[in-house]
Amino acid sequence: MQSKRILFVALFALLLSTDGLLANYAFKKKVKSVCQSYRVTVKSSQFSLGEDEFSIELESGRNNFEMFMLVGFAAAGQAIEHQIQLGLANAYTPENVRISVLVPIPKGEIGIYVGTCSKQLAMELANGTMESSEFMQKIKIEIM
Repeated sequence: MQSKRILFVALFALLLSTDGLLANYAFKKKVKSVCQSYRVTVKSSQFSLGEDEFSIELESGRNNFEMFMLVGFAAAGQAIEHQIQLGLANAYTPENVRISVLVPIPKGEIGIYVGTCSKQLAMELANGTMESSEFMQKIKIEIM
């Protein structure tokens, strides 16, 4: 009898945690599909889904890091908007989006450009209410 109770509690806990996994899966899938439509290769291992911040680490060529950054923000914005439209209680809608772009520089080194914005700015970029040039002026970019 005791083992059945433990099994029941374990199954119940698994069911409760599954909703969060499905929301995260849908978010990741949306980000991947948007990135792929712009020919930006991305894997789930490049994502970090924090409680208040979503971040992606992308690798670009030498001269196109801005395009990778814009695609990353647009993909995250579309995924956040999609989660809001689904209206699920466990929807993943982080407050901030952080995109890190690794850029090869001479002598075999790598430079890192990190951009951060609010979810509202990312959604405005994604749905086209903000021009990409205006967006790039509003975000915070750090060079590491």
